[in-house]
Amino acid sequence: MRFILFVALAIEGVINLAHATEHAKKGGQPIIIDTDLFSDVDDVGALTIANVLHSCGLADLRGIVINTPSQYGPLAASSLSTYFGNDVPIAAFRPITNDTFFDSYYYLYGEYASKLAYNWPRNIKTADSTPTPVELYRTILSSADDGSIHIISIGFLTNIADLLRSKADHISHLSGSQLISAKVSELVVMGGQYPSGWEYNFGGEDPESTAYVVQHWPKNVSVTYSGGELGGDIFSGQHLTQRCPPDSPVLSAYQWYVGRGSTIRSSWDPITTLYGILGLEWFSKLGVRPMLAYANDFGYNTITAANGSNAWVNDTTVTNQHWLRLAKGVTNYSMAGLLDEFYAHDPSLRSCFRYGVLSETFDTAL
Repeated sequence: MRFILFVALAIEGVINLAHATEHAKKGGQPIIIDTDLFSDVDDVGALTIANVLHSCGLADLRGIVINTPSQYGPLAASSLSTYFGNDVPIAAFRPITNDTFFDSYYYLYGEYASKLAYNWPRNIKTADSTPTPVELYRTILSSADDGSIHIISIGFLTNIADLLRSKADHISHLSGSQLISAKVSELVVMGGQYPSGWEYNFGGEDPESTAYVVQHWPKNVSVTYSGGELGGDIFSGQHLTQRCPPDSPVLSAYQWYVGRGSTIRSSWDPITTLYGILGLEWFSKLGVRPMLAYANDFGYNTITAANGSNAWVNDTTVTNQHWLRLAKGVTNYSMAGLLDEFYAHDPSLRSCFRYGVLSETFDTAL
């Protein structure tokens, strides 16, 4: 018999503004998000998490870098950040196109990016008014404290490969590789299958850049991978119609993309972003137990440049590369419920975010 067991994840129901201000004074985790916002809607969920945690002082969202060429990616990202009250620097991929998404694979999913861009206020007016991805990366990194930045990649690795190849310039006397080595403490990547396999972010558009980043990433900087197998079966967004504010661009994006009266979608990018900000230990700052864990103790990732497939190599001498799994006792349902709390956040409330009662479904025989 199937039944719903309600599990309270919150130690406190509301994290209030005073609590958030305390964390903001201490400084949240500085992050840069590199996103393919354009086609799949889980990028909207990821940017929502980043903006909510930025507003609450647990994240310091320094910039959003777009790795798809449509002008509607950066414009939609600006609409989302503006909705949550944040003026975040954004970089548009070049050359910029006027493309809109059309699902020519499943013929199921709908376009949302241009609709977000033109139906919600945004702080940037045009995509071509933004810096290039490498310019924004170098500007943010050059002014950052040493070893402070987390780069969260939730798309293709083209921009990061270009950053690695960049030379000293008027922004910094350091090369891109040197800037990363000095300023970045962790790269968090949604890509690959673990311990081995093929996944679209790595192989679908630019496998050569994937291979370049994995092979040339500075060895002193940690890398954590969130594979397709982790987020693919975690379906978030189920109750957005009932829980989101009616003017929410998050709600509208999920409705437009998923369609057919549903707002449920896999959670690859939101999980990656949540880890990129909170790591393994900072979930306690939300009043919840650790939700993620490392699936390995040692080793490193390898990429086949021809198609982007990956394979993990067990090597006890390499201990700063990992891939993620759910923590013991955490289910797909409880993780999805936590993500939904972010998606449903109302920025007009005086609280930063609320964690109510989440539901888990169990199969039990009488």
